[in-house]
Amino acid sequence: MAINSFAELNDMHKSVLQEICNMGAGNTATSVSQMVSSPTDISTPQVKILSPALAGKVADTLCKDALAFLIRLHVDVIGALLFIFPCPFIERLANAFFPGVEIKDAGGIDEMTASLVGETVNLSAAAYANSISLMTGMTVDISTPEAVKAPSGEILKVVGAGSPALCSVNNSIEILDCHEAYTALFYPELNSVKAILDKLGMGA
Repeated sequence: MAINSFAELNDMHKSVLQEICNMGAGNTATSVSQMVSSPTDISTPQVKILSPALAGKVADTLCKDALAFLIRLHVDVIGALLFIFPCPFIERLANAFFPGVEIKDAGGIDEMTASLVGETVNLSAAAYANSISLMTGMTVDISTPEAVKAPSGEILKVVGAGSPALCSVNNSIEILDCHEAYTALFYPELNSVKAILDKLGMGA
């Protein structure tokens, strides 16, 4: 059956997107665990099909009072990754390297801490891109991270401003000794989802 909208994805199709993000978050969690010397955990990925307006509003709201970075996926798969870091998570990350650091808000993040966050963004984006490649054999490249405060417009540019619905896959990576987490969201473009499903023998 041809899929013309994200609203037509069935549970099996959604499970593929969940598995991609589960693999990406799992590999990221292992790296973060090594960085902070603490066990980590990941949430179950949640697939949501929303109107572009609502999807954008959710993204912008989640980024409020946090550091957020947008990554564009390109070559065989088009999409966006959004990583959102609350200040308590950043403080725990920084204290793994610089004990005693206190971060009350984004304005209190120094250059060394910003570099740590940037490294976490890069390893996260690479893990998600690699999970798609490993599952499908498709080539996926990532852009340079872009700091964003209200990413809705940029997300729409990547995945299609004229789409009747958008898909987001949301999960989080948590440091267990403090129960602080950051959020990862994957926004695939519809034709890329069709290509992924086709590669997996679930032709759409």
